[in-house]
Amino acid sequence: MKRLSPIISFILLFILLSVLIFVPAFNAFAKEIEISAVVDKTSISVNESIDLTVTISGGKGSVDVSGIQDFTVISHGTSTRLQIINGQASKKTSYNYTLIPKRDGDLIVPPLPVSTDRGIFNTKVITIRVSQKPIEHRGGNDVIVSSDVSEQNPYNGQQITYTFTLKNAVQIHEAKFQKPEFSGFSSKEIEREEPYRTVISGREYIVTQITYILVPLKTGKKIIEPAVIECNIVRRIKRGGGSSFGSFFNDSFFNRAGLETKVFKTSPLTVNVKPLPKYSSDIKFSGLVGNFKLKAELENNTLCVGDSTTLSVIIDGTGNIMDAQKPEIIIPDRFKVYEDSPEKNITAGKTGFSGKKVFRFALVAIQQGTFTIEPVRLVYFDVDRDKYKTISSSPFSINVIAPAKKEVLNLFSAAPGSLEPQNSLKQKVKFTGRDILQLKEDIDSLENKKPLSLYVFILFLAVPMAFCLVLKIYFVFMPAGKNAGPAAVMAKRSENALKKADKIKDNNVSADEFFSCLYKAVVFSIFSKAGVKGESLTYKEAQNFLGTSGFSDETAKQAAVLLEKIESARYSGLNVDKAFKESLLAEIKQMTRSLSR
Repeated sequence: MKRLSPIISFILLFILLSVLIFVPAFNAFAKEIEISAVVDKTSISVNESIDLTVTISGGKGSVDVSGIQDFTVISHGTSTRLQIINGQASKKTSYNYTLIPKRDGDLIVPPLPVSTDRGIFNTKVITIRVSQKPIEHRGGNDVIVSSDVSEQNPYNGQQITYTFTLKNAVQIHEAKFQKPEFSGFSSKEIEREEPYRTVISGREYIVTQITYILVPLKTGKKIIEPAVIECNIVRRIKRGGGSSFGSFFNDSFFNRAGLETKVFKTSPLTVNVKPLPKYSSDIKFSGLVGNFKLKAELENNTLCVGDSTTLSVIIDGTGNIMDAQKPEIIIPDRFKVYEDSPEKNITAGKTGFSGKKVFRFALVAIQQGTFTIEPVRLVYFDVDRDKYKTISSSPFSINVIAPAKKEVLNLFSAAPGSLEPQNSLKQKVKFTGRDILQLKEDIDSLENKKPLSLYVFILFLAVPMAFCLVLKIYFVFMPAGKNAGPAAVMAKRSENALKKADKIKDNNVSADEFFSCLYKAVVFSIFSKAGVKGESLTYKEAQNFLGTSGFSDETAKQAAVLLEKIESARYSGLNVDKAFKESLLAEIKQMTRSLSR
């Protein structure tokens, strides 16, 4: 590969340096020029002065102050600040002046022409109030506080925002904010944003805002008390006396700073909370106020008997979403329904609470066929239209089919006559050989053996006992073998469920788990007698199973009643005492014993 000549290398280096130097400058030039003029005070006495700053952002220029007639203008030169961040240049040039009033009254700083390389721009008019009497600057326009609400006449349950605003044109320290009580509302402060700068009547302020989300709890007239802020204001104390030329010494060398503690508070606010309009419909009102959407999803619409699918209902929107409750869902009784805890994803922002709530339901099919889940409907109050609105999901069709492979209990019986032995032992005993060891008849030929030690003797006894113990543990805790028939498997499961129920009846566990064990004990016992595997049964199915298995109608009906009693206690939501648990457990034990005979 040829090396580049020195001349070409120099040209390439020059081009690279030009790009690095002039591109940021070009970016700065390409930006729109911004002109601003601000003063440090808008109310002074005739013996005071004010500071005027004219700033040019995004370019260069010159300021014409010849139009200022009401003040003596003294220039303090210019200052320039250049920043380059990620290749973007930001340049600001400030022209600093001191203005000394020539008289009292409302004096004007007229629009000042600023000449730039992209034209002439004018600043805004600034009005200065000059008084003959000395003015004590006690934070009048130096610090401004205010508060407001986004809606003064909300509906009950409609969220609104309360915003406290602090504007300070002077430096403050150790600000302490005391929020209102918000009586009659639930309140939540949202994350605070960074302060920003703004110009009001020719004066620059730093603006800080604190926002709360309020949700009315009752109707009627509500008063939001004033918000209070306490802070230390930094004051510059001049040593130049009252002379009008004291402004010449307006720098840190001739001045010292002092702190003045001030307390500011906002005006009280009145909010009239309106009741919701009268509602009349067959669909239950959800209590939601705002704007919402509803969506339902079904994980799988084709499944086998005993399998499960998940139905998800999603409520999404802005308003009191945190108060959303489980919507009414009509599910065919051929499914067992298990409800999961709702999933919440809610955020608080400038517009209030927004997000979604997800309700999930596990549906277990207990009978084959084609079933329909009706549309899920939700009624909420639409604050934009001032009326109730009904939203709904699409209906679902579920096809439940029989299991792909049924477990069948294979029974084998001997063929007729096969119980007789094929070859009876009627042959004569034949002599096959002599003993390997010779019998010893002489007493002297016997040998004495050393007796066993105690430890060896204990070991000989312990080994069989340990072996038996291991076998016992294996048969008690290990599940039924793969080759065990459905009847044996179901019987073992019923026994384990009953033992677990007996164990947890006195413990501080949920009643749902106790009743679940009882339900399994009865159902598994019924499946055991039928010789099939399964997980759940309806009352009628249980009665039919036992009837076809040879049990009396009384026993079959008693088992169905027990299942209904367990389900009723499990899903009623009522607290059950220890006596009820023990009584029901005794009934289940008696039933399983009668079924095992």
